[in-house]
Amino acid sequence: MMRIINLLLLCGVVFSGFELVNQRYQSRIDYTKLAALKNQTYVYDKEYTKLELEEGTFASNLVLQDLAVNKLGLIQVDKNHVIGIK
Repeated sequence: MMRIINLLLLCGVVFSGFELVNQRYQSRIDYTKLAALKNQTYVYDKEYTKLELEEGTFASNLVLQDLAVNKLGLIQVDKNHVIGIK
């Protein structure tokens, strides 16, 4: 009877050892994935910041006015082109 208990305890210890090794290995894999995702997030944040700056540049009135005058051939409004309606 004592031999069976010792055998069961030994199997439990060996199984626990394998589980511990497996959990640590899985933890390292997950940490590596997390580090890669953090790096990817940093790259996306940098790209988003650049896009926001570019959007701000293109949204300014001077850029729109330059586009309208030079590329579309529109004219700037002055007092001679304004007609008042009474």
